[in-house]
Amino acid sequence: MSGHVKFEVGGRYRNRIGWYEVLEIMGNEIKVQYDNNEEVKKLSIELQARIIKNITFEEESVSPYENETKNRQYFKTLGYISNKGRIEADVPPKSATGFENNYYRIKGVKPKKSSGYYIHHNVDVDKWGVEMRLTFPIPNSIEIGELNFGGSVTAAKSPEPDMLRINNNAFCYKLLQLGFDLGSNHDVDAIINNIPERFKSNFKEGLLVE
Repeated sequence: MSGHVKFEVGGRYRNRIGWYEVLEIMGNEIKVQYDNNEEVKKLSIELQARIIKNITFEEESVSPYENETKNRQYFKTLGYISNKGRIEADVPPKSATGFENNYYRIKGVKPKKSSGYYIHHNVDVDKWGVEMRLTFPIPNSIEIGELNFGGSVTAAKSPEPDMLRINNNAFCYKLLQLGFDLGSNHDVDAIINNIPERFKSNFKEGLLVE
């Protein structure tokens, strides 16, 4: 729904509250009724059009592909790893403050060192920067080739038996921004709130993958 937003009587649209049906167009206002709600409200056409455009932009920004089939695979994969994945960060002491500040800007809290966040004092590690990884089990109910992590991101075998791993800081930071967390305890409700509406069913399908 990019470009000009045209409201029509009987059409369904959505804002930050939810989906609604347009009952009547009255000049610069629309009379609407939200789904599962008896209440009828009048809304500004200009404001609703702006909200719809903003929502569309936000959804497109988290969808890695223009191809709908690939996006469906991607969000199904996110559902799977939100249930089965573990995100870890190996951080040398020199990078700890910067990493914690980055994490705070994304999550609003400092990372807990007991949840996938490790500060290494090993000299060999200290010469490197932050290294983040996602580890998850090889799925049994779907083929590995059905997993899609977006763009050029790929998984490789983990040193752990029957596990796969993605060593990619940018991808792990993206997961944090979507609502994932360090460790394996991810807030699925927070994540699904950031999934585009039309792909939520794919995400939920991924939650069921074993």
